[in-house]
Amino acid sequence: MKVRGLVFRDLLEHHFGRVPTELLFQAWDDYEVSLGGWDDANWILVTHQNGKPLSLRERGPIRLVERDYGDRDATNLRNFNDWVWMIRSIEAVR
Repeated sequence: MKVRGLVFRDLLEHHFGRVPTELLFQAWDDYEVSLGGWDDANWILVTHQNGKPLSLRERGPIRLVERDYGDRDATNLRNFNDWVWMIRSIEAVR
């Protein structure tokens, strides 16, 4: 699988002038969560998979994934627990 997207931290700095302390994510399935700690270039905002824009079927229209899992075994990641996906909106909380 080949994905394409943006470095999330760079996108935040471009739009907010800095990385906000906390962000509110809302998903298409009405899931909401506030999370901090996004001042990390390891997170990629994925927009395309295998040359095509993400659909809800591919857990789109955008999703956040880690670029590098470090020393963690990727086969142990289950149910996309380390991703934020099906993102409908992102808002700066603080």
